[in-house]
Amino acid sequence: MSAITKEDKSKFLDLACQLSPENLCCDGEISMAQARRRAHFIKEKWARLEKKISQTVTEDDVWKWAREDETL
Repeated sequence: MSAITKEDKSKFLDLACQLSPENLCCDGEISMAQARRRAHFIKEKWARLEKKISQTVTEDDVWKWAREDETL
């Protein structure tokens, strides 16, 4: 398992933020079907990033990194 770069951690953090309910649903401005499509698209990007780094990353991992490094 290789070390994850700060840039990749930052990308994961951005995706995790996009998956938050408020952002995913645009504060209720979009339909549930649209929100599901957005979530699917974001999760595909997440999977591609995991493949790039050859490592599985959870949202818990991402929030831990964010707590440990406030510059992400």
